[in-house]
Amino acid sequence: MPSPSTEIIQLLSLFSVAFTAPTFAKVMVLIFGTILAPGRRTVTAGLRMMGLADDPHYSKYHRVLNRDRWSPWVVSKILLSLIILIFLPIGTPLLLVIDETLERRRGKQIKYKGWFRDPILSTKKHVVTSLGRIASSKILL
Repeated sequence: MPSPSTEIIQLLSLFSVAFTAPTFAKVMVLIFGTILAPGRRTVTAGLRMMGLADDPHYSKYHRVLNRDRWSPWVVSKILLSLIILIFLPIGTPLLLVIDETLERRRGKQIKYKGWFRDPILSTKKHVVTSLGRIASSKILL
């Protein structure tokens, strides 16, 4: 099985606090496999690159994102901290751009949907609401 450099292992080990030990082991296999995989970056392609195509527990890697225990909030916090530490010189102000976009969505399976003011269809005098959810983007300048 191919192994990454020690620098990559050290960098990714910072994220281990967001995962349980078994989940983090699976995440590391998936990350290394998708880095090495040619073509489409899928779970299957990553597992093939890591020599796990014949693993009898192949499906456990497909459950990492939706069923295994891990915290996306902790991963986000660690990632933002690393980006600020690496790319923002000391003493420089932190500039964040925050954008909210209305995603027009319908259906029973759409979570967190509601009626929101539609900025595209609304005018100063006439307010139009649309069913959907708000997607929020944060950009570090």
